[in-house]
Amino acid sequence: MDTRISPVSAAVAAGLSGLAALVVPHPAAAQKAELHVEVATHTLPGMGGMGALGRLAGNMAGGTAAYGQARHPGMPGRYLDIALDNTRKPGSPATQAIPKDLRLGKALDLLPPEQRVATAPGVSDGSIPGLAQDSNYEVRFYWGCGEEARKGQPRKFTVTVRNGRQSMSGSAPQPRAVPKLGVESDPRYALWPNQSSRKTVPGKASLVGAHSVTGDGLSRPIDFRIDPAQDFMPELELRSGGEAAQGISLDWNPVDGARAYFIHAMGMDGDVVVMWSSSEDGYAGPELMSYLPGNTISQWLGKGTLLSPGTRRCAIPKEIFAAHPMVQMIAYGDTRTIEGDEWRVHLRNKSTAMLMGAGMGAGMSAEPVEDSAKDSAKDSARDAAKGLLRGLLRR
Repeated sequence: MDTRISPVSAAVAAGLSGLAALVVPHPAAAQKAELHVEVATHTLPGMGGMGALGRLAGNMAGGTAAYGQARHPGMPGRYLDIALDNTRKPGSPATQAIPKDLRLGKALDLLPPEQRVATAPGVSDGSIPGLAQDSNYEVRFYWGCGEEARKGQPRKFTVTVRNGRQSMSGSAPQPRAVPKLGVESDPRYALWPNQSSRKTVPGKASLVGAHSVTGDGLSRPIDFRIDPAQDFMPELELRSGGEAAQGISLDWNPVDGARAYFIHAMGMDGDVVVMWSSSEDGYAGPELMSYLPGNTISQWLGKGTLLSPGTRRCAIPKEIFAAHPMVQMIAYGDTRTIEGDEWRVHLRNKSTAMLMGAGMGAGMSAEPVEDSAKDSAKDSARDAAKGLLRGLLRR
């Protein structure tokens, strides 16, 4: 048998071999370690110590830091979440040397959690925080800044809460598709804060400077620097004025590093929920109170979903709420990736604020309210605030 290979066949084989080399990634390229650094600044303007509500929140939070709080902060302060995804040795402990201005010592120990902690609903899936179990709610949604609600508003739909899950019916809108960033609490990742270190970040802490992560499975340290643009953002000083019947005015300070803003408000009265957002292009809910990549920010600025970085005020239309509602606002910071030969570092920051208004749980009509109804509204406000805080602090 003639086993000789023709020049043409050899050329084809060589070509296919070269193509395979292009298609199949080098093992080292598929094993880059990923370090996620998420920072947040959160304020509760005008609330001071928050009285009994503050004590409630402090007790629920345990007065200590926990991984995930940077995404959904509850109490005022600075928050830092760090997660190492070490693909070569998942879940291996690591150490991160930090600048002295972070005021958390010379280094942070990154440790895997003892068990996976499931993400609580309320933001990423578009569900509404603070709703009681085994209940049905009518939701009325408004959107857009201005003195009066736009034609065709509100949009009404129903939310049913069963077995810890929310289902929507009627003309319920789809929540915005917010890109998922970062990682959850899982034994595959080494995290800070963790079960051995729950230090809270000091109010004057700074991330600026050199950082270095070492650990088993990392062939070389993850050495990187954080510049002022990725440091903790300034506080978002959100202020409100006016009355709900005539329209509530909101204004705020310019936040250095903010690429865009978004505002969401909610009030409850028994089984009726009223929601409003600053979006100009339709439904946008609490799922936007999260980190957003730069391309999404640019896209949603163009559509009017987000407020431009030069915006300083917005009005909630009159007669939507009977009194000041609970208002959440976010200033989106930059997202940045630093690339090394065998690692990537993802940096994300934001500044948020929350106003716990007198209308949290108040009715949605501007008509006079009887004393018994006022008492009922206060009870609803208290229950709603407790439910909201539980949702915020457990995410």
